[in-house]
Amino acid sequence: MDKFIPTIAGLALLCAGPAAAQSVLDRLTVSTEASFPRVPVVRIMDDVSDVCGGGVTANAVYCTSDNTIYLAPEGKDGRDVYALAHLYGHGLQVRYGIADLALNAILANREREAELRGMVTRQVECLAGFLVARAGIEPPRIADLFEAEPMTGAHWGRRPVRAGPEVSIGLAARATWFAHGAAATTALDCTVEEVPADLIAAADRG
Repeated sequence: MDKFIPTIAGLALLCAGPAAAQSVLDRLTVSTEASFPRVPVVRIMDDVSDVCGGGVTANAVYCTSDNTIYLAPEGKDGRDVYALAHLYGHGLQVRYGIADLALNAILANREREAELRGMVTRQVECLAGFLVARAGIEPPRIADLFEAEPMTGAHWGRRPVRAGPEVSIGLAARATWFAHGAAATTALDCTVEEVPADLIAAADRG
């Protein structure tokens, strides 16, 4: 399977209304594209190991070099929805300038890099939960989906994505922030300490 979901396809599904047969990934894509005009396009594939410079070990990748999310679904709705929503969270940070603000803060405070990257990751989880709820999808319970913390290895960044950051904040923290986002009324609620969400909230057309 090699399925490309560009914005035009998302809008076609949106116009088709509730009678259209949509997978949960389609629903998440349509809703997110309708809310945020600059999100990455999504490409669903059987294997993503060769994308964005190759050597990829994750099954879900956001390549900022071509503004594309590459996803190899596991066939488990909860995990697949979480993976796509998580990468959309990174996409919102990149496309609306939050990632640059965070990087500048990291470069100016190398001794706080782990702390600042933790804030960025918490915001990603919050945005992921917000997007899933916005799409009308029952937010999965992250702590029930995974035995170990997901998305800790390199899975987003410029080509080669395999050289991207590796961050761990713990499974409990990821679950907490995802649930916080799912209950949020606006993306602004995903501000995390020194990592603002105002630029993302301002872009929201939902």
